[in-house]
Amino acid sequence: MTPPPTSLYVTAADRPWQERRPGVHWKILWEEGEHKAVLMRYEPGATIPRHRHTGNEQIFVLDGSVSDDTGTCTRGNYARRPLGCVHRVWSREGALVLAVMTGGTEPA
Repeated sequence: MTPPPTSLYVTAADRPWQERRPGVHWKILWEEGEHKAVLMRYEPGATIPRHRHTGNEQIFVLDGSVSDDTGTCTRGNYARRPLGCVHRVWSREGALVLAVMTGGTEPA
């Protein structure tokens, strides 16, 4: 009999930051196929160009704020970008965001 899965504990400090776009860094905490949990760090003024989501993305802002074409998500708040969502993202002041994703993005 196969033992049941167990909890996964990640020491975030041991994971490297990767610059995904100028001023936007990712730290992948967990990844399994199309599913992942990522810390995203935005430097002040950083922008992610317009793109389309090929899956769902949920974000929780730990510090600062991030904005898109429809609003701003501030510290302590949550936003969801559903499959097919098209937007551009930026952070005027910088931010630290936890993102949970299924799927990726493509240029829009």
